[in-house]
Amino acid sequence: MRLYAISATLFETLVETSETLVVRFVTSEAETEQDQLLASVIPSAVIAHCNVQQEPELAQRFGLVDESALLIFRQRIILYFEKGAHDVDKASYLMQRICLLDMDKIRENMEKEKAADALHLRRACPISRAKLMVNNPST
Repeated sequence: MRLYAISATLFETLVETSETLVVRFVTSEAETEQDQLLASVIPSAVIAHCNVQQEPELAQRFGLVDESALLIFRQRIILYFEKGAHDVDKASYLMQRICLLDMDKIRENMEKEKAADALHLRRACPISRAKLMVNNPST
């Protein structure tokens, strides 16, 4: 059973090294009591929690200030993110569904979307292209 309380540094490591990573953003330590139960229901996943008050920079990456959320990665791809509390049954159901996904097909679709975005950017007028690049420097 792999359970972690994470910081920004450990978060990056877990994303890179975990086949499936479940991150629970919590607002109190009482919420972490579900980690053990969640780990027993989903033994193949790495379960982690991040206290949003103790790690505000990591929480803010996902637009969280003082609220709970559930984030699920599989093969370094975010497949689920939703604000709010999630009970063990809902998380377990989500994991069952996520485990059935064809990750090669998902990566293929992501590449097609990137190629379409790149083509659209090349066709944009120079002023529009500059605005897009300023607003989204990764393109």
